[in-house]
Formats: sequence, structure tokens, C-alpha cells
Amino acid sequence: MGARARVNKIELIVESGDFNRRVGIITNFYDLEGLGLSGHDFSGSFGQQCLPKLIQFCRENRAYHILSSDGPGRLLNRIVEGKTFYKIGDGDKDPALVLNYLLDPQWPVSYEDGISAALAQLDDIKNRRKR
Repeated sequence: MGARARVNKIELIVESGDFNRRVGIITNFYDLEGLGLSGHDFSGSFGQQCLPKLIQFCRENRAYHILSSDGPGRLLNRIVEGKTFYKIGDGDKDPALVLNYLLDPQWPVSYEDGISAALAQLDDIKNRRKR
């Protein structure tokens, strides 16, 4: 595992579950719709075009904050304009929190398990086997 020194100190988290609980990421479709937020996908991600609406929502609802995607497997617990997608959270607002689950030593194993399970499911469908 490696790290890069920067001007701003960060707290790097490599387990997505730990990060999600700490910052309170809201991914449930119906919870987001209940808050009056639309334009998201089924994983609770909002595209760049939704950023002004999210900023307005967070101004009106101080308990919530915006998280920014900073590439595959990486989330920043702060708003950074020009990123691919954004999420909403209602937990810890510390802007120094960063998730990079690709640095988790177990990530390649989890990825391989997920791919294997998906391929097995496709094989069952192709061969019309039931589980």
C-alpha cells in the first residue's frame, strides 16, 4: 500500500462500508425521492447536471452534505466541481475524509469473487439451470 503526501492532511479509509456509515451516504432510491431529490440512478449517484440542485438542497437542509467522486473507487467527503458524479450524506462532514477502496488489500479478492459469481449466474441462465 502506498501513500502520497499533500498539503492538506486526509484521513484515508479503504473499506467502503466504514466510510459509508461514517459519512451517512444515502443510496436508497426511495429515501432520496422522499427527500425531494430526483435525477439520480439506482445507486444514489447524481450527475454533474444535478449539482446546482444538490447545493440548493444542502443549503436548505443543513443536516446533509455533498460527496464527490474522484475517480474509480474514490470518494471525497466534500464538494469538488467538475467531477463525474455526486452523492448525498447525512453523517460526518469532515472534508478530510477520503475513500479509496482500491487500496484495500482484500479488494482484488472481492472483485474476483464478484466476477466469478456473475459468470456462474450467466452460465446458469445460458444452460437453463435453476438454483
